[in-house]
Amino acid sequence: IKLGRVDSAVADDRKRRRILRMDTDRSVVDTTLPSPALDSDGLRLYFGALGLSEEELVALCGAHDLGRHVTLLNMPKECLKNLTRTCLEEAPVMMPFVSEGPDTISNAYFKKLLKWYDRKVEMGEVAFIPTDVALVVDEGLRIHVQRYSRDEKAFFDNFLSAYQKLVDASATTNNRY
Repeated sequence: IKLGRVDSAVADDRKRRRILRMDTDRSVVDTTLPSPALDSDGLRLYFGALGLSEEELVALCGAHDLGRHVTLLNMPKECLKNLTRTCLEEAPVMMPFVSEGPDTISNAYFKKLLKWYDRKVEMGEVAFIPTDVALVVDEGLRIHVQRYSRDEKAFFDNFLSAYQKLVDASATTNNRY
């Protein structure tokens, strides 16, 4: 990633100035961050408006390999009745969204997507959001998921260039939303 980028001095409004839409309700792009409920058409609209290709949008989604979420399994009943910030922060289990290595990016996300698509994941093995699932349900996007699952170097190379393109397109461009 290039150093010395110039960022905007203020945060963007949450709502886009120009709403994008296709045929379905889940394809409506009306916020400056992509909704986790977007379908494949919505993903194409959102990332396409930023000048990114299908291959690049799939590569960027590979960042979902990182991170954890709180599971409610084994949480004390008192916390379940009154879910507070303290309960969440002290939760007994912080599970990775997708992979066993939530602090290191890899192509495991794509492998897990294909495992889900083949109906071979165990209950609780992954925590996908609808945009994740859209990548394998849509035939055109699935070819990129398949490629990245086989070729981690291609994923890394495309992620790096797509991320740089995203930063360049969104950091200071007034017409982006």
